[in-house]
Amino acid sequence: MRTFPCPARCSSARANEYTVHIVHIGPSQLPLRHARGGAIERRMLELGAAQVSRGHQVTVYSAELQKSVTQFRGMEVRALACRHMGLARRWEFLFRAIRDLDSADVLHFHSVPEGALLAWNFPGLKALSYDYFQWRGTQLPILRWMYRQALQKFDALLPVSDFCRSESMRYWGLPLECARVLYNGVNVEQFQPDLEARQRMRMELGLGARLVVLYVGRVCHQKGTDLLLDAYAKLRRRMPEVMLVVAGPAERFARQIGNSFTEEIPRAGGIYLGAVEETTLGALFNTCDIFVMPTRQHEMFGMAALEAQACGKPVVCSRHGGLPEVVTEQSARFFPTGDSGALATELESLLRSSEERQRMSIAARANAEKFSWQQVACDLDNIYAEKREVRLSWAVAK
Repeated sequence: MRTFPCPARCSSARANEYTVHIVHIGPSQLPLRHARGGAIERRMLELGAAQVSRGHQVTVYSAELQKSVTQFRGMEVRALACRHMGLARRWEFLFRAIRDLDSADVLHFHSVPEGALLAWNFPGLKALSYDYFQWRGTQLPILRWMYRQALQKFDALLPVSDFCRSESMRYWGLPLECARVLYNGVNVEQFQPDLEARQRMRMELGLGARLVVLYVGRVCHQKGTDLLLDAYAKLRRRMPEVMLVVAGPAERFARQIGNSFTEEIPRAGGIYLGAVEETTLGALFNTCDIFVMPTRQHEMFGMAALEAQACGKPVVCSRHGGLPEVVTEQSARFFPTGDSGALATELESLLRSSEERQRMSIAARANAEKFSWQQVACDLDNIYAEKREVRLSWAVAK
């Protein structure tokens, strides 16, 4: 191991005392570099790249059709061939990844707590990042017991928000101090204000100079799509020039499956784009004048709201879950969860004030910069260092 200096932004001088080998293992539904991958896949790649830039050796595992080893942004990507589907694929991938492990200092799982059971004899630190905690089968007593045992085998439990922390610890009957918040981050180079991209995307969508309200995310009841459509109907009666643009799948993992909401969006006068490619997201966020997030339940973080702020967009969102931790009173307008009338009112008020939108745009970008992946990696180094010291103190005590 070689020593290297800790960057100035680090909150602790000891955080980067050593170069370590970090291995990331996540879900098996999508390959890591899938063009329409979700928040977990993005977190693994962005966090891994930030850790590489801080001098660490990083390996990430990806479930794919063929086995391979490649390099991506300084990380080693180890693709494992998985042939099963569903729950069997999840266990197959975890088993193959852990069996493939050579040596590492940190084994960092993402939303797969079962990994702690398979890696029970791993000698290094074990960490679990998660943005949801009612994993499949938790209603069954035997699986609920198994998951609780798995959670207690980690050195670090890392929920993505304080809301996720409190909800998950209550659900699993564990003390709050068992978990530490590690926020998701945002790539502030990929997501940034871009006038050229705004004009190009607006031309492609035929938006002209119209005011645009944008939603990006799953199209479903949980995310408040019905509230958004109801609010848009109210808003159009007062401001017919406003256009609603919606992007995202009706189901998880970018499957192109429709539902009543996806059919209702164009009937209501809006534009539905379906799931969009990762490479177009930055331009899409720049297209809008306001980003909206009307989630009614289970919003553990709010990644899209963070990405919109990085592009300098003011946000209108429900005061629910982790959203108040991701946006600020200066960068967002809040409305009571489930109240479509209040949502329409907030949208109209902000759409009628270009000066306020401009002020909020500056605050939005400044807030997003606090969530850069470099800062997240720095915070995680502090956590690794603290847990390493705990391990050493235990060893000395014995």
